[in-house]
Amino acid sequence: MGDVKHFLYAWCGKRKITPAYEIRAVGNKNRQKFMCEVRVTGFNYIGMGNSTNKKDAQTNAARDFLNYLVRVNEIKSEEIPAFGAGAVGTPAGGVTGAEGGEGLDAPLGGPVPPHLALKSETDFAPPPGAQWDRGANLKDYYSRKEEQEAQATLESEEIDLNAGLHGNWTLENAKARLNQFFQKEKIQGEYKYTQVGPDHNRSFIAEMTIYVKQLARRIFAREHGSNKKLAAQSCALSLVRQLYHLGIIEAYSGQTKKKEGESVEPYEVSLTSDLENQLQRIIEDMGLEVISPPEDPQSPVLLSIGKLAHFEPSQKQNQMGVVPWSPPQSNWNPWTSCNIDEGPLAYATPEQISIDIKSNLLYQLENDQELQKVSVQLFECVDS
Repeated sequence: MGDVKHFLYAWCGKRKITPAYEIRAVGNKNRQKFMCEVRVTGFNYIGMGNSTNKKDAQTNAARDFLNYLVRVNEIKSEEIPAFGAGAVGTPAGGVTGAEGGEGLDAPLGGPVPPHLALKSETDFAPPPGAQWDRGANLKDYYSRKEEQEAQATLESEEIDLNAGLHGNWTLENAKARLNQFFQKEKIQGEYKYTQVGPDHNRSFIAEMTIYVKQLARRIFAREHGSNKKLAAQSCALSLVRQLYHLGIIEAYSGQTKKKEGESVEPYEVSLTSDLENQLQRIIEDMGLEVISPPEDPQSPVLLSIGKLAHFEPSQKQNQMGVVPWSPPQSNWNPWTSCNIDEGPLAYATPEQISIDIKSNLLYQLENDQELQKVSVQLFECVDS
C-alpha cells in the first residue's frame, strides 16, 4: 500500500470500523490552510494534521493516528511500510541510518528531500462507499447551492406584479414589440452591456438610447440582470413602457400568461374516511397549518408563505475538553501546531537535521572571525 490513509482504512476495515475525517479551513485569506481531525471508534485519541490542501491534511492526520497506534502497541512498527514523508512507527517518526556526515543534500537510508525527489506520489482514490471523506463533497455541495440560488434569482426577476399599470407589457412580450417599433421607424438599436461584480457573482447591465421622431427627443433605459438575456429584456421592457406612457405605442392586447395554479378552477371531491385520517396524520407530522376558507368568499385570505434556507445536515462534532497535543515527531512544528510541508525539512529525518545543524555550527567556528575574537581574553577588555 502506497498511501497512509489507505493503510489506516484497511486496518480499520479488518475490525469493522471506519475512520471519520473532519476538515475545516483555518488561517487567513493570504495563507489558507486546512485542519483535519481523524477519529476511530473505540480509541480515545484524535489524530491531527494540517496542510495547504485537503489531501495532505488527511494524510498527516492519518500518519499521526498510526503513530498513536504504534505507541499503544496496537500496531507493530514493522507492519507499517514506509510512505516517503517520514516513516511511521520510529521513535521520532523518521528513518534512521543517516550516518557518515552527510547533511540534507545527501540523505542515507532516509527519504529524499523534495528538491531531489524525481517521482511524485500518485493520486489516491478512496474506496467506494467510504463515508469518512467529508471534504471531498464540499465542492459539489457548494455547486448545487449556487445552482439553486441562481435558479431562484431567475424566478424572482421574472415576477412582475404591476404589469397592469404599464399596458400589460412584461419581459416576455416587450422585446418583440420594441423590435417591431425599430423596424417601423427604421432605427438601429444596439444594447450596450457592462459587466459588474466579482467572478463568482457576475451580473450585467444593459443600456440603450433611442430617438423618438414623434416627440423629437431621446429616451434612455438602463437595467440590471443576472445574465445578458435578462438584462436586455429588462432594458427593452423599460423602453416599451416609456413609449406606452408617452402615447407612442398601444397597450398589449394579447393574452397574458398565467400560472397553471391560477387558472385551475376549484372542484369538490369525495374522500374516504381512511384517506382523510391519513392526510390529517401527514399534516400533523409535517407541522403544517391548515387555513380554513372564510365565511364570506369576497373577504381576502392571508397566506403567509416563507422561503426558508435549507442546509444539508452536517456530521456531529465531538466537543474536545483538552488542548490538542502530539509528542515530538518529524514533519511537525510544535510552535505553530502545524505540519511542515515545504522545503527540505518536510521530508528530512531528525538525524539528518541534527547533522546539518552540527555541520553549519562547525563551519561557523572555523570560518567566522567575529566568533573567534570572542575566545580571545583581550576582546573582553576592548569590549568593556
